[in-house]
This record gives sequence, structure tokens and C-alpha cells, in this order.
Amino acid sequence: MKQPVIVESIQDHRIVQVHLPNPKSEKSNTSRSFWGVKEKNFPASNSKSLDLHEGDMVEIMVDPSGAVRAAFLMFIFPLVCFFAAYKLGELILQKEALLYLLGMAGLAGGFGIIALIRKYKGPGEMPHIEKILSQADIQKWKSCNSACTSCKGCG
Repeated sequence: MKQPVIVESIQDHRIVQVHLPNPKSEKSNTSRSFWGVKEKNFPASNSKSLDLHEGDMVEIMVDPSGAVRAAFLMFIFPLVCFFAAYKLGELILQKEALLYLLGMAGLAGGFGIIALIRKYKGPGEMPHIEKILSQADIQKWKSCNSACTSCKGCG
């Protein structure tokens, strides 16, 4: 997945702090501002050693398999833990309330396992910078994100 971002600061020639803008936040309560998602800064890898300056708009590439894996861990894995704890509890317990509590403990345990994985494995692969956007690319991106009906990527 490709995403335009703004270079916030350059830590060294390989790691750059980038800023994901929310172009619609001033215009209306739609897009990410509607859901309460804030603009954020995060590191990106400059593996191609591009000549970057603060304020440049660049395009980053986020690994789709990594995004799917993160979504699975965040949303599906805790549910699987809930159902597994619930079904294992059915072998021992008969009361529905206790089974529910056991399932909720499985759900909490699933979130705990995710927290441990993130703590010891790290946040995952860093997105890498593909290219510096030209003025024409920037204008195309701005027009698409202000109308938000002209393309499928921002609507």
C-alpha cells in the first residue's frame, strides 16, 4: 500500500521521521477526523538514500502482508482466544455465566499475548520511502483528498 506523507525530521540518512497528514480535518468532520484518528508521526526507512529535506512530501510503501498480519493479531486472535477458552470451559463447567467469564478471560489473555509479542518482537517492519513526490503528484493528491469522490483510495 502506498501512502503520501510529509518528512518531519531526518534522524540520519537511513531513518526519517514522517508525518501522516489529515487533509480534510479543517474542511469537515469526515475521513479520519470523524473517527477520532489523529495525525501521527512515525519512522520510515530511507533505504534508497534519497536526498530528503524537512517538509518534502514523499510516498511510502507499507507491506500489505504486514498490515494483514497486524490486523489479524489485533482483531481476530483475541476472538479466537475467547472461543477457545469458552469451548474448553464447556468440558468442565456447565453454568453459562462462568463460561462467559472464562471466555472473557481468554479474550483478555489474547490481548496480553499480543502485548508480549509486541514488547519482545518489536513494532514490526518499518515502511520504506519509495520516491519524492513531484509538484504535479502533490497537486493530484490534494485535489483527490479534498473532493474525496474522485478516487477510490481516499473515499
